[in-house]
Amino acid sequence: MDKRLVGKWYKEAMGETIHIFDETPLRMKMSCKLSGHYNFEPNCVYEKDGYLCYEINDEDYRMVYHVRYADGNLEGFYTQHGKTTPIKYERVDDIPEDAPYQYRPAEQYLPETGEARIDLLKRYAGYDRGKEYGIPDEYVLGGDIPPVLEKYEYSKYIKGMDGAGDEIVFRLLDFVCDHFGHNGSAGLSSGRRIEDLIGYCEENNNQCNCRGLAILLASLLRLNGIKARHITCMPYEEPFDDCHVVVDCLLPSGKRIMLDPSWRLYFKDKEGGYVSLPRLRELFLADAPVFENASASHNGEGFEKEYYRNYMIKNMLRFARCTLSKEGVDGRTGGSGYIELVPEGYPAEGFPESRKADFVYNDTGFWKM
Repeated sequence: MDKRLVGKWYKEAMGETIHIFDETPLRMKMSCKLSGHYNFEPNCVYEKDGYLCYEINDEDYRMVYHVRYADGNLEGFYTQHGKTTPIKYERVDDIPEDAPYQYRPAEQYLPETGEARIDLLKRYAGYDRGKEYGIPDEYVLGGDIPPVLEKYEYSKYIKGMDGAGDEIVFRLLDFVCDHFGHNGSAGLSSGRRIEDLIGYCEENNNQCNCRGLAILLASLLRLNGIKARHITCMPYEEPFDDCHVVVDCLLPSGKRIMLDPSWRLYFKDKEGGYVSLPRLRELFLADAPVFENASASHNGEGFEKEYYRNYMIKNMLRFARCTLSKEGVDGRTGGSGYIELVPEGYPAEGFPESRKADFVYNDTGFWKM
């Protein structure tokens, strides 16, 4: 076995950690935050065609992994249900951990409550504007057009859009939704560049999760000189089983709008003005009407307005974003920081200090653009 494989490795998808030991016969251990299984051994580990291979084979999963050392990472793929998905692990430590097998739920910083979601949102509706944080908000606009876009006739969508005002934003929303669909369980690529995201969709029935679609749309908007960033919308509890990711966009006209490529969606208010994400939160709190675009649809199957309203009421208690909006950046990568907007009075005492260091309570600073 290649000795460079020995150590502790991590990949974000499914929160998966692997430990590779310098032993004969070959031995590994795995942990997966998503399922809550920790430090279990794969069914078998072996070498084949220059790869280290390991398999999970139980009543729920049949996954065969192939990885090898590449530029300081582990890279390769896994197969499941006839599909092949690329994978990439980053090194965490040179020394693998050999803890005994255990099954435990993820650590609860703040457990779910039985209180109605709208009541929670109303209780934590306010923010603390008495403190300034000096939060960075940087954008890298423009750049070269990735060749992969022309496979989908990208140039036709933006043709004649120079100086066309806000229309280019909606053309780009159509471009993403015409070619790529939403599947919450599909995951997304380890890379966050346009070509990474499209390549992952191509290998997964032209679908990915909400984060992948939002990052793709925001990247295309910035490519065309438009300020845009993806925003993670989170519920009360931590950790959580589900959140949502949308795009916060400053239109060429100077107006602000939320775009949700998972639903080919944006809203207007009763005066006909575009609705931003913080404004949508205010309108839902006030039980005020909002009006979706006529083309709103989830994978071409229509728009369920009441479902969406309840879903976003759940997921608008907290928000998170990068401090640098740039091609390929998500979280603390590429020189970006990461911040979470937390409402005043939110019970964050049980969170680790490393998480609380990211919290800001002033919504004005968080939403500046």
